[in-house]
Amino acid sequence: MNTELEPPRVPPLTAAERSRMRNQLMERTRPGTRRPARHWVAPLVGVAAVGAVVAGTLVVTHKSPDHAGVAGTSTPAPTLAYGAAKPQARVGVDLGAVPQAQLAKVVTECQFPTEPGPAELVWSRHVRGISKDSTALVGLARDTKGATPKTVPGDGGRRPGAGSGGLPSSASLGYRYCLTRTPPLGKLGSIGTVGRVDDKAWRTDPTVKRGLVALGGSDGDFTNDLHTLQAWRIYRALPGIAKVEARYVLDGKPGPWTSGVVDGGFAYTEVQASGTFTSGQHLKTEVRAFDAHGRQLLLT
Repeated sequence: MNTELEPPRVPPLTAAERSRMRNQLMERTRPGTRRPARHWVAPLVGVAAVGAVVAGTLVVTHKSPDHAGVAGTSTPAPTLAYGAAKPQARVGVDLGAVPQAQLAKVVTECQFPTEPGPAELVWSRHVRGISKDSTALVGLARDTKGATPKTVPGDGGRRPGAGSGGLPSSASLGYRYCLTRTPPLGKLGSIGTVGRVDDKAWRTDPTVKRGLVALGGSDGDFTNDLHTLQAWRIYRALPGIAKVEARYVLDGKPGPWTSGVVDGGFAYTEVQASGTFTSGQHLKTEVRAFDAHGRQLLLT
């Protein structure tokens, strides 16, 4: 027996097969063959990080409205303080500008009986009345004949001297607020009101912390039957305040929010409650203000 068998004949490799075997050998001997898969991990992490930053910015912006500007004022926006409430009043008091034919009536109402007049009208508005079939005219004026204040050199002409024309020294500038009701029917009770604006109040400019400065008004106006109690007030308003609302608080219970007036740097609010009241009773009110975007300004 011949034990020296010849190996089976192997056919020669083609050029393509030799190239394929060479590539396989080179691939197996190359270090770090799994690295290409990690090439996609870094971009995915990067996108997720950017997404987190953008989302965080949106949340911060949404929760920090005080970083937005306020219409009508050049005051740096970050100094303004905002609340979370939105305007919700369904009742409004504004009836527009006072008709030209009735301006003289406002001027007359803004004079005291002993004054020669006429007063200089500073601001006026037509508003709802104390009863369903009445309206009212409100105004601010200045007695130019009886209140020409003396000034101290160097004070910019703002500080008055002693009272003149019989005016108290605390109101020697001669500014006053007034209200006249129309039609003057018997059930309206008082048909006209005039009062002096304190000099200190008139000189006080609104600020971002005190957006409304009260100039005058009443908290205890009645109809003759004592079934309607009314409170109203005129303010100097901070530029940037676009809307004011007020509500009464009676026996610890608040009434509905009522939309007031903001016009020409002044504001007017009015509320009225129905029930059975006693003469001399007063109506407590709460007031809030909003900018042109409906954001509430925190008033102190």
